[in-house]
Amino acid sequence: MLSRREFGWLTLAWFIWRSVLMLVAVVADRFLKYEPTFPYAFTLLPKYDLPRWLYSWANFDGVHYLTIAEKGYIGTGLIQAFFPVYPGLVAALNTITANTLLSGLIVANVASLVLVWVWFGFVKAWKGSAVAIWATAILAVFPTSFYFGAVYSESLFLLLVIGAFWAAQRQQWWLAGAVVAVAAATRVVGVGLVPCLLLWWWQSRDAKLPRQWWQVVPIIGGVVGLGLYMWFLYREFHDPLYFFHVQSEFGSGRQESLILYPQVVWRYIKIWLTYQPHDWKYLAFIQEGVVGVMGLVGLVWAARRVPLAWTLFGLGAFLLPTVTGTFSSMPRYVLVCFPIWLALAEQFTTHRWLRVGYLLGSLSILILMTVLFVQGYWVA
Repeated sequence: MLSRREFGWLTLAWFIWRSVLMLVAVVADRFLKYEPTFPYAFTLLPKYDLPRWLYSWANFDGVHYLTIAEKGYIGTGLIQAFFPVYPGLVAALNTITANTLLSGLIVANVASLVLVWVWFGFVKAWKGSAVAIWATAILAVFPTSFYFGAVYSESLFLLLVIGAFWAAQRQQWWLAGAVVAVAAATRVVGVGLVPCLLLWWWQSRDAKLPRQWWQVVPIIGGVVGLGLYMWFLYREFHDPLYFFHVQSEFGSGRQESLILYPQVVWRYIKIWLTYQPHDWKYLAFIQEGVVGVMGLVGLVWAARRVPLAWTLFGLGAFLLPTVTGTFSSMPRYVLVCFPIWLALAEQFTTHRWLRVGYLLGSLSILILMTVLFVQGYWVA
């Protein structure tokens, strides 16, 4: 558990981190023209009567979450690809704030604060405070960490993932199963927690808390979250896998047929060699391809340093989006591949040059990515 002092300085660090990124959004106009490349930028977002530097935190997928929170899933195409827990929480809070976008920001930022607490406690229980400090810093300055405070489900989902593994670590199986169910209704990869926690249960050995067969029941019950959403899609659209079948309509090269990982790598090599002109979109292709390769390398490297169940979840969360034929959004999806950050944090405790290089380089890219995102340019 966290001490009162740790709660205090973690909260202060979170406040500084969010304040810096908000300040970047405020001054972004001085460095880059606002040119949104997504639908509803000029029709939906301004209606919330917030400054543009603030409502721009709902750019791109954020407008879909706002639509779901206000109107549900009926009558609007494509939004069925977005799972219901996050927009449901936004809709609930909206009964108090009467401003959906503000509600989305509050839910995401509160989740990010709790994530900082839970993440630190989780890592501390695994390897101690020194590794936990560096793991928190690594996650905070990752180039796409600004999504933790945007109108996206990233902070909530990672909080649920870490919470499920932490509950399993403490052999609180009913709590773990409940958290998995919520995670599976937040993002489809959340259902991947079920086999990973079953593996954790199988490998667990504790003389004080012996393994019992009934403990698999709440773990397997975690599929209920995904099952309920699939049942809703079947009832309304006659297709329980509608969340997958609408992927191809988003563009970005997504396909309904399953594509092998090497094919996706080859596709990005061809894009790098042939795409013209070399604009901000080309930068997005570069970072998607780099993360799409280095993320897998990082997970393989981390496999020898973290428990197998954690690695398997990271691999599943990483590889599942690639079966649609693209690395699009991979710089954001890799945020939940937490074994990479754990293994890297452990190295930071003994390699000063590594932590200095990462923190300076990643922070610089984070600032650039934040400017691009709030100004309406595709990042991930």
